[in-house]
Amino acid sequence: MDKVSIIVPARNERYLSKTVDDLFAKAKGEIEVIVVVDGPTEYQLPKERPGLKFIIKPTSEGLRSAINNASDIATGKYLLKCDAHNIVSEGFDEILKKDCDEDWVVSSSYCKLNVDKWEKESDYGSYDYYYLGCPWNSVGNIFRSVVWVTRDKERKDIKIDDTMTMQGSFYFMTKEHFQKRIGYLDAEKWGSGIVDDQEVSLKTWLSGGRVVVNKNVWNAHYHRPPEERRILVPEFNNRSNYAVLGAFTRYFLNNEWEGQIHEFNWLVEKFWPLPTTRRRNKRERHSWPDNWKEKLNEK
Repeated sequence: MDKVSIIVPARNERYLSKTVDDLFAKAKGEIEVIVVVDGPTEYQLPKERPGLKFIIKPTSEGLRSAINNASDIATGKYLLKCDAHNIVSEGFDEILKKDCDEDWVVSSSYCKLNVDKWEKESDYGSYDYYYLGCPWNSVGNIFRSVVWVTRDKERKDIKIDDTMTMQGSFYFMTKEHFQKRIGYLDAEKWGSGIVDDQEVSLKTWLSGGRVVVNKNVWNAHYHRPPEERRILVPEFNNRSNYAVLGAFTRYFLNNEWEGQIHEFNWLVEKFWPLPTTRRRNKRERHSWPDNWKEKLNEK
């Protein structure tokens, strides 16, 4: 049986031990969990056990480096990136392996985690699809991953389906795809810890791969409020990231990645019609104009 290497980046994470316990409890096949302790932490680390590995960094180097470093010591055929404040559905590993081609990235249904009860919020529901919000309708002219509510409703009965991008707390692929096709995460260009989900999605689609949601698996995630992030990660500041995010967006809009075989407009056309001002749910922000091709040519 093919092993799954689960990468858990952890920056001063209070729920890390519970997350690791849940992963081992819910897996049905062979797994290893690689925890990257990214700098000092005030919380107790998970207890040692077979299949658990640690990378301990005395100072923080960021999310991208954590994922890259963990992939280098991973011994599984598959990689699963999982946030350190998550729970997952039973048998997630075997279900994900069953439907994952060599050049796919697979996400799960996204649910909300009640950290007090340590269980999935039953009244929250789930989200499956995400799109890249139009950068010209966004502060800072940047991509944003937006819940695609209308696609959720229209395609709710399709269990494995294409999604333009994904929520970044939980995603799965082969190690070969991550290291050879995506070419690792670019920590030099895009900084330490933002939009890894967008980088993985864009590089996968534009290199000829596929990004899908597998609704047979769910992931319940604790979305930390900004004030809590600032306490746990003092340098966290959205506005300080706008310059990096703007450069990231222009890089892909202008087709600068050497690994791509499709241009960015191919991806928009593949998923068109994206939410527009005339056709969108109230949650679908940063909608696209009908004349998006003209706007793209102006960039």
